[in-house]
Amino acid sequence: MITKLKYIFSFTSLVGALTFASPSALQSQVFHSVRTLLSSHFRDSASVSYVRVRPTGATRSRIERRLGRALAGDQYTFFVAQTSDRVDGYALFDEERGQHEMISFGTFFDAQGRVTRVEVMAYREPYGDGIRAARFREQLVGRTADSGFRVGRDIDSISGSTISARSMCIAVERATVLLEEMVLSGAAARPTAR
Repeated sequence: MITKLKYIFSFTSLVGALTFASPSALQSQVFHSVRTLLSSHFRDSASVSYVRVRPTGATRSRIERRLGRALAGDQYTFFVAQTSDRVDGYALFDEERGQHEMISFGTFFDAQGRVTRVEVMAYREPYGDGIRAARFREQLVGRTADSGFRVGRDIDSISGSTISARSMCIAVERATVLLEEMVLSGAAARPTAR
């Protein structure tokens, strides 16, 4: 009897949670984890370590001037894929606000700082997830910190996904500028083994 009550209570709790959950919580979709993306993208690398960067003072001001907006975070973690002493590439996982909710992104780079891949990690908006389409994301491949990222001018938008497209471009541009200013310039500490 206790076991039956436990299952009934668990089922009732689940139904209650779903009933009172916010619409955005019910529509949130997680597509990738950091671990699976790192292992698939850098499968040929001998190791993946990380370096945390904390832009402050004049460096932060310079980054914000280049972006044309304030940095939301105080610290960012870049993953560094290596084979022997050669850097194979970098990755940054970050978030940017969509229309109402945060959208999680993964941006991958080659050793010179060119974007090689962009993925939507989690999407929490009720619509606008057209940015997950390969044809949209591929427009960002090959871009560097000096490339244009404006939707409608440098990047073609997707109907019904304009705000999400803008959010993705903001996140990828931020990643490219942070990589150039904080990692490629030598400003960051050496990577920590993972």
